[in-house]
Amino acid sequence: MKSFSKKKVAVLLLCALAVIAFSLGSGAIEGDTVVTETLDIANARQNLSGPGYNWANRYDELTLSGLNLYTPEPYGLRLPNNCTVILEGRNYINAEKYGIACSGTVVFKGSGSLYINAGETGIIIVSQNNTHKIRLLEGSYEIHAGTYGIYSEASDFSFVGKDMSIDVRNPEGYAIWGRCVNLLGGTFSAKAPVYTTNELVVDNLDISVTENTSGLPALSSAHTLRVQNIRFDGIAEYGGEENISGKGTGRFFSHSIIFGENVPAFVDYIVIAALVIVIGLAVAIPVIRKKKKSKKINEDLRRQGLVK
Repeated sequence: MKSFSKKKVAVLLLCALAVIAFSLGSGAIEGDTVVTETLDIANARQNLSGPGYNWANRYDELTLSGLNLYTPEPYGLRLPNNCTVILEGRNYINAEKYGIACSGTVVFKGSGSLYINAGETGIIIVSQNNTHKIRLLEGSYEIHAGTYGIYSEASDFSFVGKDMSIDVRNPEGYAIWGRCVNLLGGTFSAKAPVYTTNELVVDNLDISVTENTSGLPALSSAHTLRVQNIRFDGIAEYGGEENISGKGTGRFFSHSIIFGENVPAFVDYIVIAALVIVIGLAVAIPVIRKKKKSKKINEDLRRQGLVK
């Protein structure tokens, strides 16, 4: 009988535990195949495909459609800069340390869901470039992690999509720890605080931070904190409470009203701004031309001595 390596045994045990966990909790694993190694898209130079995933290298687009990834390796999924992730169906990522590592700007879209279980951090943005942006525009997200649900020292992180829940096992951990964080729509729930070193904007979303035993405020920032368009339960406005719940009160569109659901809402603002500029130019250019023409006529008359 062939002997098994420690890594093979760890993989088998992890897969068995994952099957039990999901059958009792979040649902049974879909599909017949489990990915047991890091899915490294960050270094992809050609199209890649496998059970539950497809990477279109030309378009920098990764589609997850029933991914079941359970690995004892440090990273579950590694993503490159300037890529788009499309969620279809239910997707699961379990990794020893980091569920998803983003090397730069990443946009998450699609109507599917993503379940992440990580020993240390659910989603880590490793880029140190503060112009990079992580945008969760659509989809449902459930994150279970050791210390950080989401961690980003430099890049911006924004959640707009359908719903997100974060639970960390470390009582001193954070649901989100980042430089600039925007929670702008949908439903957000956590069992640990959200903290930023620069700016935290919480605007018009259903929010609940419960079972926060860290002793820290549910929402806080070392620099700028803006909480608006939310009706909180039991308090007139947010004042640094450790546990909160509230409903969004403003009207917020995560998708383009002009172009439809596949285009983010900010495109509408760009189009409107461009139209305002075009209309302004259409009005201003004839006036400018008329003034120049009048000025030339007056100069000609002065040269002829017809006017002073």
